[in-house]
Amino acid sequence: SPDGRNLASGGGDTTVRFWDVNTSTPKHTCTAHRDHVLCTAWSPDGKRFASSDKRGTLITWDPMTGKAISTIKAHGKWITSMCWEPMHKNGGKCERIVTASKDGLAKVWNVRTRRCEATMSGHADSVEAVKWG
Repeated sequence: SPDGRNLASGGGDTTVRFWDVNTSTPKHTCTAHRDHVLCTAWSPDGKRFASSDKRGTLITWDPMTGKAISTIKAHGKWITSMCWEPMHKNGGKCERIVTASKDGLAKVWNVRTRRCEATMSGHADSVEAVKWG
């Protein structure tokens, strides 16, 4: 997490886990994904956690409860990278995330409204990485 107090992981077993670093045990094991979890990212304020999988699904979580906040079918192929919008860009709302995919697209999502706000195309092959600065 941005404050360094929490750890989360996603795996080939389709789970997302929020860990107690002091005891090396999971606080929450989340099972909403239906395929390998390939990417994870903490929101800049640490209040949300995003994970994405091989089916192109983007899920945001409440890391304190382990409950899914939103589920979005974001891409037609797997998500290769994602990055939250920096807090200084949106007044601290931490609602937007960009995803990149094997489908050759990068998309900006509002996780609160679950709407795609922008689609960027033009790559001749998959988009492997995105970084919002």
